[in-house]
Amino acid sequence: MTEPTRPTEAESRLAALAAEGRERQKAALAAEEAEERRIERRERREVERLGRGNVAAALLESPRGPAPPLLPIAMGMVAAGTALLVFPDLVGLRQPFRHVAGLALIVLAIAGFFGGRLLLAPRLVRREREWLAGLPFPVRGWFRTLGSSPEEERQVRVRIVFRGAVPGREVLEGLFGRVVYPATARVTDGRGSTWRAESGPIRSVAMEDMDPTNGPVLHWMRGVVEEVLIPLHDAYPLRSAEFGD
Repeated sequence: MTEPTRPTEAESRLAALAAEGRERQKAALAAEEAEERRIERRERREVERLGRGNVAAALLESPRGPAPPLLPIAMGMVAAGTALLVFPDLVGLRQPFRHVAGLALIVLAIAGFFGGRLLLAPRLVRREREWLAGLPFPVRGWFRTLGSSPEEERQVRVRIVFRGAVPGREVLEGLFGRVVYPATARVTDGRGSTWRAESGPIRSVAMEDMDPTNGPVLHWMRGVVEEVLIPLHDAYPLRSAEFGD
């Protein structure tokens, strides 16, 4: 039997370098996870401190999952209360009671609408955060973008970082072409593992004399995640995605 050959000095040194590389990689991955947790904590604080009203307004406008229709209910109660005040004969109420019943309905409608929003908003924020946490890659800047001051027209950008292999630009442009509401999305630039895309003009005012909200921005970001990033991650794993202005 032939004796097993001893590794040469160069091979031993290479094995030692490989072992060192594995240790470095392990430490680096642990540091990345710690950094991701730190960023998540910072974003949670930003939700509580900055732009809480803007985030709540966007999520109330476009809730994820079932949510009570506060505005239609309140409008119906106001209409009923107004009818009691103006047309009491339609419901057969006597004079002493029509004003009380009508005003009570209107007051209840207003209190229920704003009180319901205060109670519902934290649950919607929690539901949105749970959805983000369940994605197979970290998404940053979500609540920071929703918490910024709404504008009548704005653009939103997204930066994606791949873990390894990267698709061709033509594939990325086709995937981002799937996003068309409330604005289109297009690839702007990229090099190596990092690529960027931006929205077309997102118009945040549905009617004249209405204040803008970040509801359309939320629609666009959800479209990017669901139509582009999730199917993209299945073939080309993502290290992270980050939204911003």
